[in-house]
Amino acid sequence: MTERPAVRYRLIDRQHCSPTSLDEQLPLDHPVRLIWDFVCQLDLGDFLRPCRAVQGHPGAPLWPPQLLFALWLYGFVDGTLSARRLARLCRRDLPFQWLCGGDPVNYHTLADFYSQNQGPLRQLFVEHVAALLEQGLIGLQTVTLDGRKVPANASKDHLHREPTLQAHLDQARAHLAELEAAREQEMRRGAARAAARRRGARERVQRLERALAVVRERQQQRRQSTRRDVLPEDARASETDPDAAKMKFPNGGYGLAYNVETVSDEATGLIVTVAVTNQGSDNGQLAPLLEQVRQEQGVLPERVLLDSGFADAADVEKLEKEGVEVLMPPKNERKEQAAGKDPYAAKRRDSAELATWRARMGTAEARTHYRRRAPVAEGVHAQQSNRGWRRFRLRGQGKAQCETCWQALAHNVAKLLRRGEFLRGTVRAEGV
Repeated sequence: MTERPAVRYRLIDRQHCSPTSLDEQLPLDHPVRLIWDFVCQLDLGDFLRPCRAVQGHPGAPLWPPQLLFALWLYGFVDGTLSARRLARLCRRDLPFQWLCGGDPVNYHTLADFYSQNQGPLRQLFVEHVAALLEQGLIGLQTVTLDGRKVPANASKDHLHREPTLQAHLDQARAHLAELEAAREQEMRRGAARAAARRRGARERVQRLERALAVVRERQQQRRQSTRRDVLPEDARASETDPDAAKMKFPNGGYGLAYNVETVSDEATGLIVTVAVTNQGSDNGQLAPLLEQVRQEQGVLPERVLLDSGFADAADVEKLEKEGVEVLMPPKNERKEQAAGKDPYAAKRRDSAELATWRARMGTAEARTHYRRRAPVAEGVHAQQSNRGWRRFRLRGQGKAQCETCWQALAHNVAKLLRRGEFLRGTVRAEGV
């Protein structure tokens, strides 16, 4: 078998733009240079996609994945989340023009790169955190946990019960069948437009099929519920983002959203790992999140700070046995204090580990240390919101996880830039 020719990429030329080159116009200490150096050290081989543009053969050359990755990463740090806006900035703003070498990237290429690399991006983020651990920039001695409900890219107007979803699915299948039947005629009018219409019809059928499956799962859960006011036939799902769930926001309103769970290093505020769930509460997320940290980095943190909504007694007992010190206020702490009871005294059914945890939370040292949780854990979400990330742009839980990884990586890069860690050679370490 002959060896496949090398892929042919576009040339990024920053030296021959008149009247002065882009490289001469951009200050030497501009952050975009550091981000470009950072991206150039990454192994982006898994981000490559099959193409016909190879050496010695015809076809338009591809944009290098390093360029697309750097554009998005600097865009996130700069507060740009839209592919169309990013494409406009490539035409008018010097840092983005410098990255492109004066040859702007179209929005469709940017949008595809942003949404179609879920697995490689997740692995890259894991390797990034591992490199930070290896260089001592984070230590995992103490981590904080916090959840944030981020609105989904779905409208409440498309939240329907099973009969409506079934009717819409039948209509969508009929429409797809019409497009497939008229395929030859539409091909004569314009191959690209006809293919786009069929693709859109197929995606709509797939979303509605997923919505029906989700609404039936929720019906089954309601049948098993002991609440009398919860009727199975009232279960609903969104036909635009079936995985999104109806959640209550801190302002008291309701909407379709995902719950973004974040584990952060208490000493630096850097994100260690992230997870996206469609569970409205944080209850039961402590053990899965720390197990995710162990699988990704091979080690458990020594101490964890979290609020009382994350874990139950079984989770606390399990982690205490594994040597993880849990700093979490006991449930009903204030009520018991108001009733004249000691919430830190061991309960009748408490194990030795639970009794140790309760006694620890009664000490002034533990309560003082616990106060550090909110500025770090909630500060991470606040900084992401300040950079413009206030709702998901992608649909589906898998792509929501991809979007969350982008934001986590951008958060860490922004923190390292502010701390000057790039000047210590962070970006030049292999695998960062």
